[in-house]
Amino acid sequence: MHTLADSLWQADRDLADACLRHPFVRGLADGSLPPWRYRDYVAQDAFFLRAFAQAYRLAAAKCADEAGRALYARLQAGVDDELQLHARAADRLGIELGAVTPNDATLAYTEFLLATAATRPEPCAAAAMLPCLRLYAWLGQQLLPNLLPGSPHGDWVRTYADPQFAQLWAELAPRLELPVVDRDELAALHRRAMHLEQRFFAAAWGGDWLGTPPIALSIAGSDPSGGAGIQADLKTFHRCGVYGQAAITLLTAQNTRGVQGVFLQPVDVVQAQLHSVLGDLGARAAKTGALGSAAITAAVAAELRQRPVGALVVDPVLVSKHGHSLCDDDVVSALRRELLPLATVVTPNRFEAARLSGIEVDGGPAAARAGRALLGCGARAVLVKDVPGLDGDLLVDADGERLFARPRIDTVHRHGSGCTASAAIAARLAHGDTVAAAVVFARDYLVRALASAPGLGGIGPVNHWA
Repeated sequence: MHTLADSLWQADRDLADACLRHPFVRGLADGSLPPWRYRDYVAQDAFFLRAFAQAYRLAAAKCADEAGRALYARLQAGVDDELQLHARAADRLGIELGAVTPNDATLAYTEFLLATAATRPEPCAAAAMLPCLRLYAWLGQQLLPNLLPGSPHGDWVRTYADPQFAQLWAELAPRLELPVVDRDELAALHRRAMHLEQRFFAAAWGGDWLGTPPIALSIAGSDPSGGAGIQADLKTFHRCGVYGQAAITLLTAQNTRGVQGVFLQPVDVVQAQLHSVLGDLGARAAKTGALGSAAITAAVAAELRQRPVGALVVDPVLVSKHGHSLCDDDVVSALRRELLPLATVVTPNRFEAARLSGIEVDGGPAAARAGRALLGCGARAVLVKDVPGLDGDLLVDADGERLFARPRIDTVHRHGSGCTASAAIAARLAHGDTVAAAVVFARDYLVRALASAPGLGGIGPVNHWA
């Protein structure tokens, strides 16, 4: 029977394959892993496993059934077995496990697990913890046939290749099927955990990123103050583990006090930039921001039709958050005609949704109507932001409407928040997320970025390192 756990595993097999290819993992079987790298890994993994056991305890406390509580008790016993493996290695390598200082990759993973187990329903905790069990069992099974007899890390490979270890993930997998959590949220948690597994191996090898990152492209205007536009997009891409490229449509003179000038780039210059980058590295995802003119909009669309990207986020920079027009009507028409048919998701604020659709967005029902009107233009999904009365954003797609609530952060430092949110969505689409999962990630990232804004200048930037 094909289960939800199997579907999530298949969706994230690209990350599992990347882990298997990593020199740290390969070195466990062929003996090429330097001993000091394995020493650091053992120390960090022991810290991680203690947090993992605590996450099991938190999940067990949320179980409504005795069978679930018994399962998590068995899983904790499995962690104890792993810790014994690490204790033997620590004795051999001279590691004082009680004195380990966790690195950033370890903390990112443990904090994710503990926060998920503490604040979300039990199936969410299971989705966050399952990748570790299943990935390690799969890696052990893949490595065992190639394990050299003299490898000093043979115990590691044999422990995780043991069918009894695989039984642990098989017992946990059905907990995802409890009908209390949206499937997209479980998928996002599962993929996030897989990414953190990648990062864990990369940190053990001596770097904090694994393999070749996905590539994203921003097609937007330049903000010399660094808070919005191309600059915000590239900062967001980097924070989200994406290699960012950029094609500049217009230059501005602006700062935290306001915009003093806008200078459109010639159409052929925009075309040349896109022709150059798309003809070389391409992009798993792209996003558009301020385009400035109907001619530039049409040129961008023509280049994207000629050299398609994996996913396109259209952030229609038409109307400010306060309702002030930022472009002429011919740009609105060009967006509807040229770019929306190419869009994976369009991310207008409520004023932009109204201008694109002709429907005043004064609440949830009107936002849904406006979204459906934009779907009629060819977009596959529409995220109407800051919908009055909903305290959040409304995603409209072929499956209907979903609200993504988010708290209101009381700060004037919101410069570039729209660019940042759409760039985060593009980054997660480049990683392979669904639109809904990308929206969840971007919402949470933006809330953190607003809440921790550095407070620079008048209306300052958000914290892109949140």
